[in-house]
Amino acid sequence: MIESDRKHIEKLNEDVREALLFGNGDETLGTLEKLELIDALQRLGIDYHFKNEIERILHDAFENKANFVLDNDLHSKALYFRLLRQHGYEVSHDVFNDFMDERGNFKDGICIDVKGMLSLYDASHLGFEGEDTMYKAMAITTKKLKLIDDDENIEQSLKEEVSHALELPLHWRMARLDVRWHIDVHNIKYMAKYPSLLEFAKFDFNMVQEIHQKELAHMSRWWENLGLSKKLSFARDRLVESFLWCIGLAYEPQLEHCRTYLTKIGNLIFIIDDIYDIYGSIDELELFTSAVERWEINAIEVLPDYMKICFLVLYNTINEMVYTTLKERGYSALQHLKKAWENFCQSMLVEAKWSKKNYMPTLEEYLANAWISSSTPLVHVHAFFASKQNITAEALDSLNSDSDLVYYSSMIFRLCNDLATSSAEQERGDVPSAIQCYMCETNATEKVAREKIRDIIKETWRKMNKSVFDTPFSPSFVNIIENHARNAYCFYQHGDGISVQDHVGKKRVLALLVKPIV
Repeated sequence: MIESDRKHIEKLNEDVREALLFGNGDETLGTLEKLELIDALQRLGIDYHFKNEIERILHDAFENKANFVLDNDLHSKALYFRLLRQHGYEVSHDVFNDFMDERGNFKDGICIDVKGMLSLYDASHLGFEGEDTMYKAMAITTKKLKLIDDDENIEQSLKEEVSHALELPLHWRMARLDVRWHIDVHNIKYMAKYPSLLEFAKFDFNMVQEIHQKELAHMSRWWENLGLSKKLSFARDRLVESFLWCIGLAYEPQLEHCRTYLTKIGNLIFIIDDIYDIYGSIDELELFTSAVERWEINAIEVLPDYMKICFLVLYNTINEMVYTTLKERGYSALQHLKKAWENFCQSMLVEAKWSKKNYMPTLEEYLANAWISSSTPLVHVHAFFASKQNITAEALDSLNSDSDLVYYSSMIFRLCNDLATSSAEQERGDVPSAIQCYMCETNATEKVAREKIRDIIKETWRKMNKSVFDTPFSPSFVNIIENHARNAYCFYQHGDGISVQDHVGKKRVLALLVKPIV
């Protein structure tokens, strides 16, 4: 980046900071305007520059009970509710009482306020399990927003927002990809009031994209020098997909180490997953699982040649990460990383045996194993040490005891994966998915089974929303855990976005890694 561009970005950064703290020109921002500006910063992907200022504003809004001074309109209350819950403030759903009738249902009058309904729809996806108000909010807004497309009195830009939200709720979207959409497609709402905001967002997106490009080039050299994909030609070679996944988990520039760390882990997961799913015999898989459990270099002596090189790469990569963590943070992560790989390989072995025996587990039995074989807990353990999470006894205890937060994120990922891949996997004779397990257990049709799985996913999101408020993990690590669930939608909403390289996947690569914003 040339010096003139750097100085211009610094000036834009200060312009936005001043707007956030002091207002736009002579205009002092009220509570609603500050909340709307924070929302814009998040949607444009530049909120990470202003974490302290945002936290201060939201803390003051919560402590001063800004809910009671906001105008009594649906948009204001819903935005307040969503932003504060998103940032760890346990706001009560009672903020919506003014919009409910005596029977506990939302009043019909909210339906004429499309902006308010959209804000309530976004907010409803941060509801907790058992919050009847938020269930009703999701139901009524989903139903009514689907009807607005033919209404000529509604601005086209608002219709685009509604369509985007109905395709995938804001709370479930991969942030980095959504940033690109807001800058490319929906930028007009940011131009008029805060022109510096949009200009800064474009500069920042391109700057971060350049950083990601350099990281990917470095990872490509590492992968090429490793030579594992050539030695194990039967396995998927998905370096770019692994790196994109890591962008979805943590795209901010300061988390480069985390992305590098997790890209390596992702590539190893793909290889080992294919060994268990496709290539290895049960006897060979038992030997490999035992080698991982022992975690000794001489364990390779009994392995077939193709497993020897795989185990050596895994052993050396993890031990290198252990050394780095010990050197930089004074803590040996070996026992935690080793145990995570043990659990993953053991769960994969269970599924391999099921497949070999044509065994159909119950849904409960399947899910008890599948959330681990999804590899999500494995990734989270590595992310814990790579993301500069404070290494406390309480955090380590939660990490080792399979916290609710990790479990729910893993379950969402597994079920989204099953919805996307079950048909193809069934044709290949792979282990049954949650869909087949439910169909067999209840004699349901595939359509009914898929709807059941979608309902489980929704309810799991509500449980995860609540678990965020009872965790010893740092906000940055919590965000990575939640982002793993969001990645599942990004990569599996339109099919298998990992194994199948289609036009949707290519567009994703172009948008995030190739094409800058002009």
